[in-house]
Amino acid sequence: MKLPENLEKIIFYSIAGIMLILMPILSLNTGISGDEETYHFPHGKNVYNYYTTFGKDTTCLHYNNSVLHMYGPVFDLSTVAAIKVFKPEDPYTVRHIMNSLAGWTAILFAALIAVMIGGWRAGIITLLFMFLSPRFLGHSFNNPKDIPNAAAYIFTIFAIFRYLKNFPEMKYKYAWPVALGIGLSIGVRVGGILLAVYFIFFAGLYYLFNTKRKEVFEGKNLHKLFNMLTFVTLIGIAGYIIGVILWPYAHKAPIERTIEALKYMEKYGTSLKQIFEGKFIWSDNVPVYYLPKYIFMTIPEFIIVGFVLFFVFIKKMKKENTTWLVALLFASLFPIFYIIYKHSNVYGGWRHVMFIYPGIAIIAALGVNAFIDFFKNKYIRYSIIGVFTALMVLPLTFIIRNHPHEYVYYNTISGGVKKAYSKYEMDYFYHSMRAGSEWLIKNKIDKVDVPKDKKIIVATNHSVLVSHYFRNYKDKVQVKYIRYYERGNSTWDYAILANSYVNPYQLRKDIWPPSNTIHTIDVDKKPICAILERKDNSDYEGYLMMSAGNYDQAVQLFDKALSIDKKYEMVYYNQAESYFNLKKFNEANVAATECLKLYPDYDRALNILGMSYLNLGQSETAMGVFLRNIKKNPKFVMSYYYAGLISAQADDQQTALKYLMESIKINASYKPSYYLIANIYSTQGKPELAKQFIDYANSIP
Repeated sequence: MKLPENLEKIIFYSIAGIMLILMPILSLNTGISGDEETYHFPHGKNVYNYYTTFGKDTTCLHYNNSVLHMYGPVFDLSTVAAIKVFKPEDPYTVRHIMNSLAGWTAILFAALIAVMIGGWRAGIITLLFMFLSPRFLGHSFNNPKDIPNAAAYIFTIFAIFRYLKNFPEMKYKYAWPVALGIGLSIGVRVGGILLAVYFIFFAGLYYLFNTKRKEVFEGKNLHKLFNMLTFVTLIGIAGYIIGVILWPYAHKAPIERTIEALKYMEKYGTSLKQIFEGKFIWSDNVPVYYLPKYIFMTIPEFIIVGFVLFFVFIKKMKKENTTWLVALLFASLFPIFYIIYKHSNVYGGWRHVMFIYPGIAIIAALGVNAFIDFFKNKYIRYSIIGVFTALMVLPLTFIIRNHPHEYVYYNTISGGVKKAYSKYEMDYFYHSMRAGSEWLIKNKIDKVDVPKDKKIIVATNHSVLVSHYFRNYKDKVQVKYIRYYERGNSTWDYAILANSYVNPYQLRKDIWPPSNTIHTIDVDKKPICAILERKDNSDYEGYLMMSAGNYDQAVQLFDKALSIDKKYEMVYYNQAESYFNLKKFNEANVAATECLKLYPDYDRALNILGMSYLNLGQSETAMGVFLRNIKKNPKFVMSYYYAGLISAQADDQQTALKYLMESIKINASYKPSYYLIANIYSTQGKPELAKQFIDYANSIP
């Protein structure tokens, strides 16, 4: 069942051509990803201004307190240039088309590597495997960091392989693509500089695997190796220079700032809360198996099976391909082990290592290709192809059902979205904001007339994105930002809320979306975004009374809000806070407990509960609550403070200092801890230390 090579080649390029047309079309109705409007697009404009003013406009070097200056801006810069040429009504149309082309580029060059190693059929399998990977496909439409990074990475691997495959020919046509690839990789993420190191390593592998053992240290071969490594090093340096040219931040001090950016990316400073295994964890403290587990759960079954088959049949693959196989495994797996080893800050599943996925897809495709070749009987081969075709139907139907939200994908081994829901992240990139906004416009906003002196208030937990979708309704709609759990503390008519940062218990128990939901955006019948309509204002009116210090009236209004919605967790919390301020600590205790029934381990409610017990004279019980809070949220500073206070009151000063020092480690501006530390040092007869802490506390704004 071996097709003629020319026919396989035609099939390969036909499939690639169809994908080249289809992927930009599919990108047209995708939403803006979380950081695009806030950071990436504005940063691209600033970089464009930097180059067009020949470095006079330096806004891109310190934009909006972000760290984007440490990233290469190639993709964002190129989109700005394209937008200025095409002048679309919506600039994100161009951005997403170009993003999809970056995804297509990654798919194409992954497939070409497979062709180089296993022939045209392996390339065809790679094309299909990558396109039918919903996570990769979904990110291809609007992920301006990880997909361009993946494209530059796999293109450079392809260029390196082609260069070494044609060694000892030192032709310019083989060298410049490697330098360009390294430069573009640095121009997307500074980590691309490692590809220059990979190049030297792969060259060494090529020499070892293609030189007879007895001749490895012969003079003529060592001379050949020296020449190769010299050229490889020069090409790597050329790539670095290209990368620096494309990266404004490196212009002033290339080496120092490259090292600075590498160190920062290795230990990314921002820690985010995310759902993993049914509970909240912080991204700077993920389990060692976080990445492997996420990858396993969110790649299609045919990739997993093919990956296993690769190792089963690797010994049967051609020996002349040993260099490429080992290099491919290294390029695809080493980054994961390195991230685990360095305990790097990762979040949003495995999107930070999406650049390795083309390599994983190639490995899987080569495994399937070798499995087919192992059998000579054409009917067995037909059966194998039939099985893998059936496996490819699973993600294909998911893509069709759930476009444009296919990146929220979990394979059937993990139980799909249905089982993963409430246990793992869903729409962490806020893609669903577009679908939610468009539904609200069509079904509500367009159907009402609004007086000129009044506006419909649309609240959301990503106001930057929603403001863009309502850009043509500024005379009719006001968009405002709210946190989901503070939705009652603000006035609004409608709310569009992604389920990001929603407590997993509430997702699991159908407490989210709330009772005033009028529509949801679903993936496989699980809501990832809810559109709410404000039908009663007693929650907000109660909050206003509480803020004004009218706690008795606030409590009454909160009672009214709870009579309408008994599962309104934050009204219980506000009620607990009001009772606490009224010094009705038993009532505060009851209200906080009711809140915790709906939102277990809510740190603010636990804190109110602990303070209520403390004021009731139940210090031991209060301490238990504060320690529980610390265990559930190791970054909640107030519980450390109160644990320290209770310890100090019990004359356990060492324990008190331990908790208090931890509190200021988490929040260096938390004054109460400094004053209490100073008080402890004063009682210990250490006035100089006490004064240091008091002076520092007084210096805090």
